[in-house]
This record gives sequence, structure tokens and C-alpha cells, in this order.
Amino acid sequence: MSGQYDDFDRLVQRHKSYIRKICWWYAGGDEETCTDLVQCVLEQLWQYRDKLRKGSSELQERLWVKYHCRSVFSHRRRKKRPMAASIDGVEVAAPVESARETLLDMADDLNERERRLLQLLLEGYQQAEIAEMMGLKVKNVSQIRFRMVEKMRDTYNRKNNI
Repeated sequence: MSGQYDDFDRLVQRHKSYIRKICWWYAGGDEETCTDLVQCVLEQLWQYRDKLRKGSSELQERLWVKYHCRSVFSHRRRKKRPMAASIDGVEVAAPVESARETLLDMADDLNERERRLLQLLLEGYQQAEIAEMMGLKVKNVSQIRFRMVEKMRDTYNRKNNI
């Protein structure tokens, strides 16, 4: 049993600056939020410490740490829903469900990929995360987003006779 504690301490000492850097970036530089995130990440690493193979390389450890950081961030993001929806200047200041309905109503002309992108944006994911989830490059996500917003503006203008 003491071997697990030693391995966990070594893991934390080896990757503490990496964990802190990721949490600092996610917290947007807010020290209190960063400290809270670091604590949540360490708790999750402790909870899943037996899942990491003994004798793992430093790269494998780093990827495992990164995975658990993302897991914590994803969980926290789902808890904090935005109160209004906004995409590139199309802002709806209303309750979340009403705002989503309004944006989805403007999505009549979107294809399946653009609808999926819209849904992920409304859930609060960043373009880099969306690219990873959809198996695309960030640049491609940006291009799809641009076309999607143009289509939504055209639909909005058409429906409101602008």
C-alpha cells in the first residue's frame, strides 16, 4: 500500500507545474479559481491513481494527467450554463432555453455538421475542443463556423424581412 502513496507523490511532484499551468489557463488567471481547480484535479488523480500503470513513461503520465484535467474542466463546464447565447454578434439576452430555441430556429438552412457545431458552441466548448471532438483541424472548425454564422444571418434577415 505504501508503494501507491510513493508513486502518487512522485507523480504529483513531477507534474505539479504542468497541472498548475493548465488550471491557470482554464481559470483565466483567477487565482482562487485556479487553486480550486488544482484541488479538484488532484482529487480526481488520487481517485484514479490505480488506473495508471506502474512503470509508465513520463509522456504517458503527462497524457493521463491531461486527460483527467480535461475531465474535471468538462464536468465544471456542464454545471455552469450560460444565461444567454451569443455567436458572432447574434446575441439573444433571454433565458437559456428560449435563447437556444431562437438560435436553433435560425438554423433551418444548416447541414448536419454545422448543426453539431452550433450545439457544441451553445454547450460552451472552445473551437480547439470541438475540433478534437469532431476529428477536424481548428482551422476547419473556424471555416465551418464562419459559413454557419453567415447562413444563420441570412435566415434571420429573410424571416424578419431585413
